[in-house]
Amino acid sequence: MVQICFLLIGVFSALAGFASNEPIHWQEANKSKSAQLDLHWFVSKPFIYQDEFGNMKGLEVEMLNHFQLFVKEKYGIDLKLNWIESEDFVSIQDKIAGSPFPNSIGVSAFSITEERRKRMKFSTSYLSDVTVLVTAKGTPIVKTLDEINKLMDGKTAVTIKGTTYEKFLWEIEKQLNLHFNMLYIDSDKNILEEISKTEEGFGFIDLPIYLMLIKNGGELTRQNFFTMRGNGYSFVLPPNSSWDIPLNEYLSEPESKVKIAKIVSKYISPELFVFIENIYGEDNLGASILTKEKEIQLNHIKNAELQLEKEKYFRSLLIIFIIVITVAAIVIFILLYNKQKFIRKLSKQKLQIELQQKNIRIKNEKLLNRNIQLTSLNEERNNLVKILAHDLRTPINHITGLVEVFQIKQTNLPKEDIGLITKIKESANRLNQMIHKILDLDALEGNRMKVIFEEIDVNQLMVELKNSFRQSTENKNIHLDLKLKESILFKSDHLFLTQILENLVSNAIKFSDSGSEISLSVEQIDNKVVFKVQDEGPGLTQNDKQLIFSKYQKLSAKPTQGESSMGLGLSIVKKYVELLGGSVWVESEIGKGSQFFVSLPYKKSEA
Repeated sequence: MVQICFLLIGVFSALAGFASNEPIHWQEANKSKSAQLDLHWFVSKPFIYQDEFGNMKGLEVEMLNHFQLFVKEKYGIDLKLNWIESEDFVSIQDKIAGSPFPNSIGVSAFSITEERRKRMKFSTSYLSDVTVLVTAKGTPIVKTLDEINKLMDGKTAVTIKGTTYEKFLWEIEKQLNLHFNMLYIDSDKNILEEISKTEEGFGFIDLPIYLMLIKNGGELTRQNFFTMRGNGYSFVLPPNSSWDIPLNEYLSEPESKVKIAKIVSKYISPELFVFIENIYGEDNLGASILTKEKEIQLNHIKNAELQLEKEKYFRSLLIIFIIVITVAAIVIFILLYNKQKFIRKLSKQKLQIELQQKNIRIKNEKLLNRNIQLTSLNEERNNLVKILAHDLRTPINHITGLVEVFQIKQTNLPKEDIGLITKIKESANRLNQMIHKILDLDALEGNRMKVIFEEIDVNQLMVELKNSFRQSTENKNIHLDLKLKESILFKSDHLFLTQILENLVSNAIKFSDSGSEISLSVEQIDNKVVFKVQDEGPGLTQNDKQLIFSKYQKLSAKPTQGESSMGLGLSIVKKYVELLGGSVWVESEIGKGSQFFVSLPYKKSEA
């Protein structure tokens, strides 16, 4: 009897871990402030899957975790997520369509279709749904019905059972009167990998997954005739469920959309997410995808070329360090030889010999340490750039010292020579600062960037800035006007200030029409130095002005000649300005251009 009781307890505990004991409507949860969602899922990377430790992963998992926080913060409801793994996609749809539990939800990247709408309820779409037909490497792109028959008839289609991929294949087979074999694979496997193993295989796949393959150097062929535009990816619910109310509210809120965009970008990259969202409504979808394919392939080629250049660079560095080690060994040999000769010559002078022996021991220790350092440099080739930056400090300091000595000794030089010597000294100092910045490359995100204050001639800086943008402004027929007054000399970080102004001017050029004017001015107001960059662009909305200095923000205004924009430049400007102890803001109205202001503390330059 006791054994039967324990068995019944175990059975009821197991059932409680799989699904809710009673139906819970959204209205009831709002009253009780407690509820459980039964989430039926099947593997569909990168949307939902388990890692090697059994933890739930994927963009839909993160979205629902964020939805859990949304419900808690807005309605005060403690929401439990109960993940229930299903056998396949078909079983999820059958369970949801016939479920008496309104708190049951189907996840796993379900595409919205009219056939499914008849059986289930869909939430608002959270991601555009574009599917493409991919064939094996080297397959020609088909253009006629005969070529389509040759490509597919009697061949093998790779797909996952119960998905829209399978549905599209059946429709093509029926519409074109074709006959091909179906190779079904588990959803945790990659359709593209299976196609690449065959010589004549083909299958449908989501556009983001295909573009990620191309970005990583994959060489499968996309057939342009078979691009399917769906109604988007969504969560599925039973017909009687009211949980679509909070889900749709969550998916429609601007803050949630920003969070969802970050989550999706994490899995398919920000670049591909923006591209998918932007092309969804275009008429010529195939041409847009083809253009993106070529762009990604060109970037891949450029990256390969850059990698080859890096390898050449490291080989050159290795040769240089081998030469340095050889020279060091010769120097050590010569010094040791001279040491012995010196000791024999001064053998009669005991006190002097002891003193010189002590000096020689010190020199030997230094030489030995140097030899160990050089050997370490040779063994750690991956750190050559950083070590080279360290080693450059000494010759740069020598250059600076020699220039100062030369300036002291040569007092009657012509003004032109004095100017050249001054530029040499300034360039050496600038290079020394750049070395410091290289060594602290990761310090910006860690809030450990070192600000180096130096004297800055503002007018000279602005003239140099204008010259650096000469080609860009001429290409767009834009006039860059410098409003120069009496030059201001103050102390700040030259590199940071240059990058701040370059980003602002570059942004103004990007959003200005041909024939317009951009002005750059500066003035001293009390104990502040205020820079202003003014353009005649489209202007900013109130929402744009609130988001403009944040990361990864796409504003309503678009670059006038289709220039690329990742939404990072102005967030970097803000970071640099804050490091310099200043502030940055924008004043703008729609149709009246924009004015960007940078206010920095005025640190008076010492005479």
